[in-house]
Parts: sequence; structure tokens; C-alpha cells
Amino acid sequence: MNMDLRSFIGEARQLGPEYFVSISKPVDPVLETCVIQQKLAADGRFPAIRMENIKGAELPLATNILGSYSLLGLALGVDPGQPKSAILKRFRDRAATPLEPQPVPRDAAPVKQVVLTGDDIDLAKLPIVHHAERDSGKYITVGVLILRDPDSGVLNAGMYRHEVQGKDKLGCMFNPTHHAGYIYRRCQELNKRMEAVLFIGHHPAALLGALGEGSIDSCELDLMGGLMGEPLAVTDAETVDLPVPAFAEIAIEGYLDPASETADGPFAEFTGYYGPAKDPIGLMQITAITMRSDAIYHDLDPAHQEHNLANALSLESAVYDSVHRLVPSVAAVYVPVSGACRFTTYVAIRKSVPGQGKSAGLAAIAANPNLKIAVVVDDDINIYDEQRVLWAIATTFEADRDLVVIPNAMGSHLNPSSYGEIREQHGPMNTKLVIDATRPATLPFEERIHPPRDVWDRIDLADYIDGY
Repeated sequence: MNMDLRSFIGEARQLGPEYFVSISKPVDPVLETCVIQQKLAADGRFPAIRMENIKGAELPLATNILGSYSLLGLALGVDPGQPKSAILKRFRDRAATPLEPQPVPRDAAPVKQVVLTGDDIDLAKLPIVHHAERDSGKYITVGVLILRDPDSGVLNAGMYRHEVQGKDKLGCMFNPTHHAGYIYRRCQELNKRMEAVLFIGHHPAALLGALGEGSIDSCELDLMGGLMGEPLAVTDAETVDLPVPAFAEIAIEGYLDPASETADGPFAEFTGYYGPAKDPIGLMQITAITMRSDAIYHDLDPAHQEHNLANALSLESAVYDSVHRLVPSVAAVYVPVSGACRFTTYVAIRKSVPGQGKSAGLAAIAANPNLKIAVVVDDDINIYDEQRVLWAIATTFEADRDLVVIPNAMGSHLNPSSYGEIREQHGPMNTKLVIDATRPATLPFEERIHPPRDVWDRIDLADYIDGY
């Protein structure tokens, strides 16, 4: 089927303005693209957006592609209207069946329709966005970087921030705990150039694969295929020994020299705060840019909920696996946007013995260092409704009995409240919280009110309310 960004946009368009809007009016890539998304969000709207006319650029721009759970579901082939739990199930089912990439010849790869090398390389040809006032420059935010581990030969794909450092240079800010960070450090040790391909614009299921929580021995390109439900089509790069997704919109090839580094930031982060400047970071020397003849540039506002949601399913799956090992009765897991889809998780369990709530919470916190707060509730609480979660805390939780506090734990350096070994200094540590809002397993507790099931099932509101 050759799934790609434009096929997804076509699906979203058919579903109407809740899923897709198009903007023909000229839009400035400096701040305006992001403000449009933010104003839509303020109205409670999160559609995919295609901006046809970006000032100073020849290419259209697509953004907010994963701006809602409905779009996440659409990316994974979940029918609109299905519950959020169905989206995680589909993600886990597909992630469990990775598919190896499928090589295709160069002439069958749309990403090769335009090839720029030498003096023709110029990042200004792309509508790269300046996202926030204090950002240090223009950033590529939805580029997926493909690298090769110099020891194992395993391909790695991940998503990082890339600041424009010139017409043919890009910054590469790697998380030091990720596989890409290891590859970069290893190439420095070996005094070896690190070849790279940065591709922009593909089916969002492929992007979810690049954000997967796989092991250092796994290949994210396989996960991309699994999540798409078809192998990722790849072809050879022009100037480096790496594959290029054949149906990507744009591909940037080059290398990072361990002796040449740069700095970037501040940068508007997923937390809603500016992240600090980073120095040193990797510097990519671009050797080729290839693209479709009618390429679409894909951007992401890093301070918008799309940035958070892009990571949600992978983290939810990791939390589910971690909790399930200790508490097999786990019923549902959710990482809400209110916690930036990284810092907070809600877990529902069918509690059978004392202590299971705390065990589930500790396992959830251990699933990922970014997680800071785990709230555990009974399985009759809808964890996708934060009002019900807060109700469970208000009616079952007592801080002297049901709160676990873990100070000085590894956390996220991007969380503004994180601290170092000297408490007053910023660092990579957080204090973790487990809130056990489950009812006692063996002791009496007040009976919860439930509507009679037979009455609930026979009442159809459309029979009672005109126009419902």
C-alpha cells in the first residue's frame, strides 16, 4: 500500500474538520505556525493542519499530525469512536510483530525525485520553523535520525532537535541515555565519523516507531514496519552507507565529525518551559538533500500537546509491561497530557491482596526515569477521565497510609523542578510519588453507587432527547 504522510493526511481530510483543516492564507514560519496551533488548542480543537503558503518557502507545511488521541488511533488503523484503551491495545499488538524493511530500487523511491548535492544544498529551501520567542534559532523537530552502531551494526532511529547552523549544517542534540547518545560517544572514542540520515515526513505510525522504547539490540526500522502494518520501504542513500525511507518526503544525508561540535538552545520544550542551552552537541555536515518533487515539510510545535502525545503510547506500553510483571491484574494504563505524557501515569488494577496498589505504583514509576507521579486506582475508575481519578484520590487516599515518597531518584533534566546532588542546583533527579487510591482489599469499605446495569443498557438517549 506504501503508507506515507500524504496518505494519512488524505484519511484525516475525509473525516472532516475535527481531524483535518487546510490553511491557504500566507503564514510566517517565525512564530505564526505555532500560534495558530495554540489558538486552536485554546478552543479545544486538535486537527491535523496543512498550511499551503509558507512565507519565503516553496513547500507546504503539515503539523499537528498527532495532535489528538483520535489522530493517534487513526495512525494505527483504529476506527474513530473507539475508546483510548483500544489505541494502546492496537499499538501493543503491532509492536509485538516487527517487520524488517523492504528494499526498493532507487527509481521506485519518491524521495529520490529531487537530489541536491554540493553548492545546491541549502536548508533555506525548507520551511524550517522558529517556534518560540526565546528559541536560539530555527529547528527541525520531526526529523527521524538514522544511525548505525559501530560495534553491532544495528540501525538506530530516533527523534531529536536539530537547529539550523548554516546552509549545510545542523545541530544534533542527543539524549545521552538513548542509543543514539551511545553511538555518538562510541564514534568519538573511535575517532570515527558518524554517518547519518535525517528524514522528514512519513506516515505517523512510522514516527511512533522511532519513539519506541526498544532495547539497544533492536532496530527501530523494524518497529516502524510493525506499527504501520507493512514493511518500511527503504532505498540506498546517495552519499552515506545507510538506508533512506523510500516514501519519506525529505531526506538529509551527512556525517558528524567527533572533532566538530556546536551549541544550541534555549529551546521551547514539551514541558511548556524553555529548556536550557546545550554545549557541546553534535554537528552534522550535510552531503545531500533528496526529496519528492512536491514535498510536504512536516513540523511539530515542541510546546504543543502533539509533542507529548507522540510519546504517549510507547510510555504507556512500557508502564503496562512493568506493572504486569508484579501485578498481573493491571486493567489499564494512561499517561495524561496534564503530565506532559511523561511525568504522570494513572494505573487501574483489580486489587485482590493488600499492598498491590503500592506495588503497582512502584513498578509504574520504575518503567521510565521521566515518570514522577504514579496514581493507582481500582479498575472501576475510568482513568481517562481525570475528574474520576481525582474523585478516587479524594475518597480513598490518606497521605499517612497511602503515599510513597522516593527522593533523589533519577528523573528528567527537562523537568523544571528537577534537582542535582546539591538540592538547590538544577540536575537530573526528581522525587517520585506513588499515590495508592485503591480501596482496601480485605477490609470493609463504603459501597460505591452504580446505576442498575439493565436500566443502563435499555436507555438510549436518542429516544428521549430530540436531536441527540
